[in-house]
Amino acid sequence: GAAGGLKKAVYVSMLPKELGYLEKFQLALDVGFEGVEIGTITDPAIAEQIKDAAAKTGIKIHSVMNSEHWRSPLSSADPEAVKKSVAGMETSLRNAKLWGADAVLLVPAVVNAETSYQDAWTRSQKVIKERILPLAQELKVVIGMENVWNKFLLSPLEMARYVDEFASPWVKAYLDVGNMLFYGYPQDWVRTLGKRTFR
Repeated sequence: GAAGGLKKAVYVSMLPKELGYLEKFQLALDVGFEGVEIGTITDPAIAEQIKDAAAKTGIKIHSVMNSEHWRSPLSSADPEAVKKSVAGMETSLRNAKLWGADAVLLVPAVVNAETSYQDAWTRSQKVIKERILPLAQELKVVIGMENVWNKFLLSPLEMARYVDEFASPWVKAYLDVGNMLFYGYPQDWVRTLGKRTFR
C-alpha cells in the first residue's frame, strides 16, 4: 500500500522456466522480490501446487494476470467471445482467492476496426458490472483495470472516469507506467489516478 511504500514483485514467467514453483518462488525471494504475479491457472492441481509453494516459501502472490482478455475481449460484439472472457475472469478471481491475492489485472476492452471506442466503453462496463463485479465483491478481490496498447483509456482523465463510473471499491486502476509513454507522462497518470491506483 501507499503508506508502506512500494513493494517489488515479479511476474512468474520472468523467472527461469525450467524451475518448479517452489524453486521459482525461492529464487524471487533470494534476489529481493517480495511478491509474485501469476497468470490465470485453469488446472486445479497446478493452482494447489502454486498455493503450497507460496506457503512454503512465504512469498506473497499479490495479483493474478487475467489471460483471456486479449483473445476474447469483453468489448466484443460476439457473445461467445464475451462468454469466454467472463469465464476467464471468474477463474482468475477464484485463483486470487485461493492464493490470497487481493487483485486481478484486467484489460477491460480492446478498440479495433470492428469495435468503436464508445462501444468498447459501454459494452465492457455493462459486462463487468453485471457478470464480473458481483463475484469480485463476494470474493473480496479487486479488479485492476490496466492501461495497455489496446487503443483504449488513452489518458489519465479517461482512466479515472472509467474507474469512477463503477462506483465500487472493488474496481481500481492497475497502472503500467511503461505503457503510457506514447501519450503521456507517468507522473501525470500517478497524480491524476491517485488513490484509484491499486497496483
